[in-house]
Amino acid sequence: MKPMNRQSTCFTADVRSIQPGAANPAAGSGPRARQIAERSDELPSCPERTIAVCVDDFGLNTGVNAAALHLAEMRRVSALSAMTQAPEWEDGAARARRLDSRRIDVGLHFNLTQSFGGAPALGSVQALIAATRLRLLPKRLVREALLRQLDAFEEEMFRAPTHVDSHEHVHHLPVISEVVLDVLLKRYGSALPWVRVSAAPATSLAGHLRSADERKGWLIDRVVGAEPFRRRARSLGFGANRRLLGVYGFDATESGYGSLLRRWLRQARSGDLLMCHPGSAAVGDVISRGRCVEFAVWSDPHLPDLLRELGVRIAPMSVLRTATA
Repeated sequence: MKPMNRQSTCFTADVRSIQPGAANPAAGSGPRARQIAERSDELPSCPERTIAVCVDDFGLNTGVNAAALHLAEMRRVSALSAMTQAPEWEDGAARARRLDSRRIDVGLHFNLTQSFGGAPALGSVQALIAATRLRLLPKRLVREALLRQLDAFEEEMFRAPTHVDSHEHVHHLPVISEVVLDVLLKRYGSALPWVRVSAAPATSLAGHLRSADERKGWLIDRVVGAEPFRRRARSLGFGANRRLLGVYGFDATESGYGSLLRRWLRQARSGDLLMCHPGSAAVGDVISRGRCVEFAVWSDPHLPDLLRELGVRIAPMSVLRTATA
């Protein structure tokens, strides 16, 4: 496939030439590095908790692929979610096949809202919310889209996806969730993939309203119907994460995102999933600035110190699913 976007210079090396374990010049050690590693005397000691960290939008462009694979090799993330209609999926899959499947889950980032070449979107997330609430979205269209994307995943990865989630959390919506769970049950039987639940951390309503990022997480949870989806999925035997961390407006500075990451890690409970969107600058990618910021923070050399300080271990959700069933 031809790439959709021409990449810019968030990576100083050619994004295709990053080798496993190689030092990345984007990591840096400036104010953001000092900020993410700083100690805080008032922090209570935390028992170790194990979470999954997933890179979304794998396959979107070469910058996203390079960032995701580099962080996987660094053991900073434990899952990749792939957009199999996207321009760089085939190249990304060829590289993802070489990852250790015991350490890295690779799954489907089911897409209905973003157009790629000959694969039109079914509508914006707002349109899909309205259509599914009114039950005006034909199940046939959702089923056909999901089957095509699962086929594309298996054709390139030579195996089933370890998990299924979706772009803009649409797999929780009525009609769409029914199709997703039905198709996965019929296709994979007793070897079900785990599914993402976009449930916000449980805090008071006042806490959810405290900041724009917390309001966004709360709205995603309530508007798409995270809890009904969780109950239905678990009743059918699917494994799932407890809660979803990592929701924000993609507008933070490096120090700001570092602070957000520290807060998410402090909130984390075993079985939670932290999503991230690292990458490099790309024409047409509306969150490319945020991708650069996220890559810089996740690749920071001091991040392992922060994880040890807060008692957090990163592991694939596929090995955590029994604890969260």
